Amino acid sequence: MTDAMEEYDGRMLTLLQMIWGEGYLSPGGPQAVRDIAHGVDLGQKHVLDIGCGLGGLDQVLLTLGARHVTGIDVSPAIVERGQERIRRSGLGNRLEIKLVAPGPLPFADASFDVVFGKDAWLHIPDKAAHFAEVRRVLKPGGRIAAGDWMKAPGPYSRDMAYFFEMEGLTYHLVTLADYGTLLHEAGFTDIRLEDITERYRAEAHDELARMQGELAKMMLAELGPEANAHFIEDWRALTVVLDKGELRPARIWATKPAA
Repeated sequence: MTDAMEEYDGRMLTLLQMIWGEGYLSPGGPQAVRDIAHGVDLGQKHVLDIGCGLGGLDQVLLTLGARHVTGIDVSPAIVERGQERIRRSGLGNRLEIKLVAPGPLPFADASFDVVFGKDAWLHIPDKAAHFAEVRRVLKPGGRIAAGDWMKAPGPYSRDMAYFFEMEGLTYHLVTLADYGTLLHEAGFTDIRLEDITERYRAEAHDELARMQGELAKMMLAELGPEANAHFIEDWRALTVVLDKGELRPARIWATKPAA
């Protein structure tokens, strides 16, 4: 897990849910979860969501057939809000959100059928250790189904550095090819990688247009003029690095061998 414990402040949490829906802190909302889970049998499965945020993702996993979902995150503020959402939902017998410390996962070997992630592992610095832990807690034959943000090969440009500055978040990005290598070296098979940059590039431009249009009054009222201006510029910087192909969102699937 990441060492970026409380980088998502209240204003950012408010903004992200304005754009993607209540309970969602990453692009695409419920449909993005369904796209990642497509082809993965969740029926009566125990799922671990690493970097679960507010738990909106996990509620979708339940609708897709999961028997039980355990969401974990390292941010006390996010976990507290997520737990309150789950209490209100009445799903507490099938869904739990836990606060964990960065480092080894606090679960026994072979505890889960599926490990899920949605644009959260980009904050993890030691991805080799991360995938070793994922493999450990998966049952034989268990699956990874995840989305994450990648980088283009080569050093970061000034535009990318500016985007990171505007985000105010700690990113540890690798290329999609590096992701594949890390999964292979961790012992996973049936590795499938899908670059979705062009898809999200169009969506990000639409999001920026909404922020400057239909969401403008709400953002100004909820965030105030300074934060409102900051997030609009942040999104403009996002569209620049997506247009240049430096930021490359992707989906990842892999399997722990059955024997």
